[in-house]
Amino acid sequence: MLTNTPPPPAATPLPPTPPLPRRIKLRLQRAYLDWKGPRRERQWLYSWPFINSVEGWMTLGQERWLFEAAYSLASPANIVEIGSFKGRSTVALASGCRGRRKRVFSIDTFDGGGWDLDQRDFFAEFSENVKRCRVSQHVTVLRGKSTDVASGWSRPIHMLFIDGCHEYEAAKADFDCYFPHVVPGGIVAFHDVNEDWPGVLRLWNETVRDRLVDVGDCHSLAHGRKRKR
Repeated sequence: MLTNTPPPPAATPLPPTPPLPRRIKLRLQRAYLDWKGPRRERQWLYSWPFINSVEGWMTLGQERWLFEAAYSLASPANIVEIGSFKGRSTVALASGCRGRRKRVFSIDTFDGGGWDLDQRDFFAEFSENVKRCRVSQHVTVLRGKSTDVASGWSRPIHMLFIDGCHEYEAAKADFDCYFPHVVPGGIVAFHDVNEDWPGVLRLWNETVRDRLVDVGDCHSLAHGRKRKR
């Protein structure tokens, strides 16, 4: 006996998959690179959310440059940072030191100095940022005027990053005090080398640039290496 069998119901199409939130994408990227990928990239992807959570005035890409420069140094290494504000550049540098015998010496009064920074007393916020970003073990704070700290400095410097007072005489004093301690081939970098800060730009063009090799820039972050004897 023949029967009329009803056709099966039509399949209901599934709704399109919504895009993953950015934080989930970053977690998946980290998980993949933890399993398969270069250590440097894994370290950067882990560090970037921490770096980006800290207030500061870096131009896009400069944090990555600082991380890469610190990462590239042979261990052990001493990195001197003059001018830290609330720690954005400090965390970028220290993130490139993870797992190695490298240290960032952060030199700042942490009170603005009355020159080109109006904010005052941000040491507590700096300290909290360094701790929260999990780089405390790679950061040594030397609180005071950079020229005063220099009078007791005796360590070799493998990377010097100057981002303190932007007045010509003050920036020149920082360079004159610390450059003799930079090892041959060591990295020297200045932030805000542009027309907005004529003192820094003048110092770079008149004094610093000709004493370095492999000179380049990352936006307003100018850099090079100390000539080898």
